[in-house]
Amino acid sequence: MKQNSLSKTAKVIFIVVGVLFAVFFSVRTYNSYRFHLEKQTRVMMDTYVTVYAVGPEKLTSKAVNAALQRMEEVDEKFDFLNPKSPLYAFNNEGAPISDSEIVDLVKLALGVSRDSDGAFDITICPLISLWGFYGDHPSVPDHESIERCIEKIGYKHLVVRNSKVEKTRPDIRIDLGGIAKGYAVGEAIKVLRAEGVTSALIDAGGDVYAMGKKGLRSWKVGIKDPRGDGLLGFIEAEDLSIMGSGDYERFFMDQGKRYHHIFNPKTGYPASGLTGTTILYGDPALADAWNTALFVLGPEKGLEIVESIPGMEVIMVTESGEVLYSSGLKDRLQAISTIE
Repeated sequence: MKQNSLSKTAKVIFIVVGVLFAVFFSVRTYNSYRFHLEKQTRVMMDTYVTVYAVGPEKLTSKAVNAALQRMEEVDEKFDFLNPKSPLYAFNNEGAPISDSEIVDLVKLALGVSRDSDGAFDITICPLISLWGFYGDHPSVPDHESIERCIEKIGYKHLVVRNSKVEKTRPDIRIDLGGIAKGYAVGEAIKVLRAEGVTSALIDAGGDVYAMGKKGLRSWKVGIKDPRGDGLLGFIEAEDLSIMGSGDYERFFMDQGKRYHHIFNPKTGYPASGLTGTTILYGDPALADAWNTALFVLGPEKGLEIVESIPGMEVIMVTESGEVLYSSGLKDRLQAISTIE
């Protein structure tokens, strides 16, 4: 049995950013003034997080540091394995969650759960645990164990009332990992703007937000083929989330079959039909959650939902290698030859 490591998957992400900075990292002149590109990287949320900001050196250095600190705060609070987190008390002691920030994000997550008919479900952590994806040695459980585990899952067992999150079953547990990283990216963007930064890019292990312009032009973000070494193309982005996900991030092989960490809550098995999805949307938290939901829903239902959400676009790669686009994206994906 072979499992990929996080360090390896962090290097092979759906959203390819590094190649786009080869020229931009050098000092250039726009509108007759020279700029500084600040870059800081930290490890959090089980991945590498890099923040780039353009502007005066003192301003950008302070702003990027503050943005990363804010992301670390979010990571600590939303880590359900952290004994100091309200999520830990909720999962292990049944204590209602009254922290307003967590309550608000749970409400946002439940909205995606309802709109996706449960394809996105923050109560799925017992299933992830059963398959061993919280540890270093995942494996395929027996079918009976999966069936019993499904009974412990269900977003409808979560209730928000009197500004608190409660559960109607004692064995319900929450893992906000499918939305918290996008939320953290959004919080970092708020900090950068408050500090006076107008041009920045955040890459949180494939969850990208392009803020403002790269000098005089929009940021260009490469979209990688999840099954190949090449790129599908490039997207110009300005004040936009580009969130990538797929079966290549965390997976193991067993008897020649790939088992990944994105589960269908209704079947208890890894979702099938797609190898990767990339969402473009203004709200990074919602983009993060919907990325998981669309991967579970598959191409037909997923595209139908995207077409109904104003401002959202998606690229999907099927298991057969077919690349699908939402209607508003077909003319925005640029060929590699157009990159400058």
